[in-house]
Amino acid sequence: MKLVGVVMEIYRKMYKEATPSADIDALIHSGVTSKADWFMDYYLPQVRQIEIVDMVCKKHRLTRREAHEVSVAVFLGGAPRGHRKGDKL
Repeated sequence: MKLVGVVMEIYRKMYKEATPSADIDALIHSGVTSKADWFMDYYLPQVRQIEIVDMVCKKHRLTRREAHEVSVAVFLGGAPRGHRKGDKL
């Protein structure tokens, strides 16, 4: 499915920029992603996450519906934390 590849491209970019930086493919291969809440160990500001999603969706010329599906999959899936403890929401 085309959108799965787009979601994975987004995760690759997010985790490369996250703190700490990580290779999502290596995390998947090593089994880290099968643990509960594994993504909470990584941080990338929510604003930057949204920028990455928008950038990759535009790159692939997704329709609004496809972009929405990708966004939901990313943010309800394994995106890094977008807020640090103590951040005001």
